[in-house]
Amino acid sequence: MREKKEILPIAGEPMIRIVVEKLLNSRKVDEIIVVLGHRANDVGQALCGIGDPRVELIANVRYAEGMGRSLAQGSTACSWGTGAFVVVLGDAPFFRTEDVDALIDAHAGGAKIAVPVFAGRRGHPVLLDGSFRDELEQLGGDAGARHILEREAGATASVERDDDGFLVDIDEWDDYEAVKAGIA
Repeated sequence: MREKKEILPIAGEPMIRIVVEKLLNSRKVDEIIVVLGHRANDVGQALCGIGDPRVELIANVRYAEGMGRSLAQGSTACSWGTGAFVVVLGDAPFFRTEDVDALIDAHAGGAKIAVPVFAGRRGHPVLLDGSFRDELEQLGGDAGARHILEREAGATASVERDDDGFLVDIDEWDDYEAVKAGIA
């Protein structure tokens, strides 16, 4: 996009700030690891003033290796014994706190992996059980954890949601133009 997507404003707030604040609104999220890569200072600045001790910013100097490397950095930074990882994209700010809570509830009910679903379409965030930690810490490349999701399809809970905001991912300038006022 030629712009750092995560710091572009949606309804006046940087996307990354919206994402972090929605996670902070959950009473079920114990820690939030924000992995900073390209233009780390700018993204960190967008989070300035959030004083909640659950938020930790970490640097991924190898960000050019792809999303997998960021997932590896993030999972490594989580507290030892973390029961589950909720992978949230910085350029997908239209999920709801309730969506995250529903994924965590599915995990508490026994799901190793939980994904939100609306009208048969899967989106983000995605929850992965803590038993995947070693594998997550070894990730690299742009595929992220896709191979885990494919391999573990039978262990994946589809969590039906009544809102499709989590399907909105801002990858192109036209995507941003369509949603920048905060309407997904």
